[in-house]
Amino acid sequence: MMNYSEFINNPQINPRELLELYRHQEYDQLSEIFLRVLEHFHNKTYYSLDLSLRYFINVFVKNFLYLFTQPEYILSDRHVNLFIKHNLTISNLVAISSFKTTDAYLQILNDQPRNFAKLLSLYSARNTVNFDKQALFNANPQLACLWYSCFCESYRSGVINKEAYQNLREHITYTDDKLTDFYNIDDIYFGASYIDGDRDREIKNRINQSIKNSPFATTAQINNNPKPKKIAVITSLWFSQHSVYRILSEFIESLKNDYELTLVHLGEIRNNLDIGFFKEIRYVYAKDGYLNIDAIRENDFAAVFYPDIGMTVESIFLSNLRIAPIQICGLGHSVSTFGSEIDYYISGADVEIPQGAEANYSERLVLLPGFGAIHNQPHYQIKNIKKNRQELIVNCPWYAQKVNYNLVCSLKEIIAKSDKKIGFRFFSGGALTRKNDFLPFATDLESILGKDCVELIPAKPYGEYMALMEEGDICIEACHFGGCNTVADSLYLRQPTVTLEGDKWYNRIGSQMLQTVGLSELIAQTSEEYIYLILKLIHDDDYRLQIQEKLDRVDLNSTIFSSKSKIYFKKALDFLTANWEQLKNETSNKPIHID
Repeated sequence: MMNYSEFINNPQINPRELLELYRHQEYDQLSEIFLRVLEHFHNKTYYSLDLSLRYFINVFVKNFLYLFTQPEYILSDRHVNLFIKHNLTISNLVAISSFKTTDAYLQILNDQPRNFAKLLSLYSARNTVNFDKQALFNANPQLACLWYSCFCESYRSGVINKEAYQNLREHITYTDDKLTDFYNIDDIYFGASYIDGDRDREIKNRINQSIKNSPFATTAQINNNPKPKKIAVITSLWFSQHSVYRILSEFIESLKNDYELTLVHLGEIRNNLDIGFFKEIRYVYAKDGYLNIDAIRENDFAAVFYPDIGMTVESIFLSNLRIAPIQICGLGHSVSTFGSEIDYYISGADVEIPQGAEANYSERLVLLPGFGAIHNQPHYQIKNIKKNRQELIVNCPWYAQKVNYNLVCSLKEIIAKSDKKIGFRFFSGGALTRKNDFLPFATDLESILGKDCVELIPAKPYGEYMALMEEGDICIEACHFGGCNTVADSLYLRQPTVTLEGDKWYNRIGSQMLQTVGLSELIAQTSEEYIYLILKLIHDDDYRLQIQEKLDRVDLNSTIFSSKSKIYFKKALDFLTANWEQLKNETSNKPIHID
């Protein structure tokens, strides 16, 4: 008989054994077997579906759903939370099986007594069957809160799916006085902006309020004795390979001569942190479900700067504490915190909408000349790689959570209108490496665009990613949540790039970069124009070559990769630290312009 670890690494099931356990009412043993299989698929992501894997998944899903929905099979209390936490794993397995959804089984459960935990385990964003959320919260608020959070996790692979996309957009707007506790907070907080950039404010505000009401915040005792010119940079991502570092490291470097800098590293210790600008490094980490803040409980920071609130759960929790008199956020995750204890958000005047940008932030905007970010040169030597395929390759360097249903419908229209054979090359990054998100996403993508028009690249080292990007003929930006480093990468490779301009920094930065290199003609203002411009680059070889030649003549070092704006970041810190007492008494939310 296999031990636990052997089973997790190589799960096997015997349908006859499962039926015997059910027949003898050994429900706990049955649950343990189901949970072990689910844990395997929770931990290991598959990138292809061969016949043996497909057969195993179908056998498991068929037996699991049949037995799980039997009215006599009652879950023990110790198993209830575990099954609900596997909501997404169950949803993904069913999606790549022949069953596709749990709709029929939810309808079966709906007619049964004592069905609540099972219903929450099977009810995900992919379902077309809907239940009254208020009734769920009235029945058991604690379990409903857990389910609510697990439901949100589908954003990584689900926004491409028509039903899931709509369900998620409705889900994050649901309000209930009983919705007070959140789990997997970073997934909800981070994912909300990809689900719907116009509906993320309320859910993030509720998460912040939940943290402020929690024992973590109410019992945290921070003793701050500010020392002028002492600043802490709080992040888990301060290493050269990460996109956050790539756009903000020059700003921090601008402070090193006049400020005493401390790096507060969040999470597990890394051996590749860039600590060159910092006089000291402190560590804040979670252990046994508790965030240990002893390293910053006593501090003398005049200000703290968070490059990327929302990228990690630690940054979200800490942003709801008052650690220093001045608390600032940067564009590493380019969305407002919407209700934390952050005072200022540093952005770029050239990118934000000219009037009313403050409406997109709960913090007071501090606008620097330029992008609000400085792009580091890519660590990649151009190899002039030539593709060995006939079709025109369209690079889509989009994390999976950016690939929403509306966007893919635009790509489908491009395929239908194209006179040439084209292939969309998607770079999903690390977004699909959890809970078997990859295959459901791939299945949905291929079902909409056609298998022959899609190439889905899993996470790759940066050099391999750039080499594959080099083979592309053109690059297009995602929408509604656009790109920043990915647009810099495509321009570095001198690839014609199309953007769709919106009203937030994250869907305006790519367009501003095109404007800076003299390619405003490739900036779309509507979905129709976006499709038109992409088709123009596909069909008109001379035009595409003309754009490439124009890019070859551009001095990227003085445009996209210029570091001249870093002096304004230091000016901003100088201004905020010198005037913080006056500023904190101001009621105006008008942006502060740094000249």
